Amino acid sequence: MCQRYTVADIKEGNEKAFASVYEEYKDKLYFLLLGRTKSAYLAQEVVQKTFVKVWTHRDTLNPVINIDVQIFRIARSLMIDELRKLAAEKKRMGVVETDASEDSVNNQYQARETRIKIEQILSTIPEQGRLVFRLSREEGMTYNEIAQQLSISPKTVEYHISRILSVLRKALILFLLMLTNY
Repeated sequence: MCQRYTVADIKEGNEKAFASVYEEYKDKLYFLLLGRTKSAYLAQEVVQKTFVKVWTHRDTLNPVINIDVQIFRIARSLMIDELRKLAAEKKRMGVVETDASEDSVNNQYQARETRIKIEQILSTIPEQGRLVFRLSREEGMTYNEIAQQLSISPKTVEYHISRILSVLRKALILFLLMLTNY
């Protein structure tokens, strides 16, 4: 049986507790970051920096807040910092990513219109379902984390997500067909 460590254990400098938390969350965090950044290198960098920060600043961890929440918040901040650095570096080097081709402009238009349509569809979904969907897709939370935060069962979370995805699929297929006919 795996021993469960607390935030307090890490705050006290328990290396086994830290190692256990690292093993439990490193892959989850990596794949979440990979999905957001589309860069294996950047995802790995942020994972490493996150756990270094957790350990070096362990005295500032809040024992009342779950360790996973704190880890993902730290990672999010570091990811944003890294993306800003990357953007500033590109700007400094004079790299301007422009592609004024007709296809590119059309793709940008379709992407923008699709995002608007998704927001319109989501606005018709009851508030609880919208909240569950946003926590899953925008915050990267697991079904269990969402269930715990909203005091509902993981099956309810699964129901909301599958229902919303079904609605989105149907509406977006029709919408994309309309876009391609223009």
